[in-house]
Amino acid sequence: MKLVIEDEAGTRSIVPFAGEPVVVGRAPEGVTFRLTDRNVSRRHARFVLQNGSAFVEDLGSLTGTRVNGERITGRRKLRDGDLVQIGDYDLAVLAEAAALSGAGAPPPLPTLAREPDPNAVTTRLPPVSELPPPPRAPARGQAARAAVAAGLVALALGIAAGFTVGVLTTPPPPPAVTPP
Repeated sequence: MKLVIEDEAGTRSIVPFAGEPVVVGRAPEGVTFRLTDRNVSRRHARFVLQNGSAFVEDLGSLTGTRVNGERITGRRKLRDGDLVQIGDYDLAVLAEAAALSGAGAPPPLPTLAREPDPNAVTTRLPPVSELPPPPRAPARGQAARAAVAAGLVALALGIAAGFTVGVLTTPPPPPAVTPP
C-alpha cells in the first residue's frame, strides 16, 4: 500500500506504507513524513496497517484530522476512496496497483463527492470547496496578551483609586498660627 499526500499547491508525494506505522506532522524529527504548514501539529496523525486494513488515528492534534470531511477522534478504519484531511493537506491510502499506475506520476486523490452505491445507505458529501473551514484556534500568546492588558488596566484603576482615596481622606493642614 502507499500513502499519497497532496499539499495545497497540488504537489503529490507517495510514502511507502507497509508494516511500520506512518506518522505525519510538523516536527523536524520523530515523524515519517513532515507536513510543514502551521495548522499541522508536531505529531498530528498516525496511519497503521492491521490485518490488511488501513487505519488513521489522530494523535491529539489541535486542528484535528478529518475523514471525508468529518472530524475523527481516536482511530478510524479507512475504506477505498476515503479522503483524509490534515490542515491544508489531502491524504489517501491506495493499493499498490493503484499507486503505481500512470507512468510514474502519483495518482489523483479521491474526491469527497463519490457516486453512491445503489445498495448502500450513504450521505453524499459536498465538495471540499463547499465545506466550512475548520475552527481556528486562537493564536499562541493571544490569551497571554489579553491577560497582561487586563492586569495593566486593573493596576491603573487601583493606582487611580488609591490616589483618590488618599486625597479625600487626608486631613486638612492645621490653620496657620501667627505670633502676637
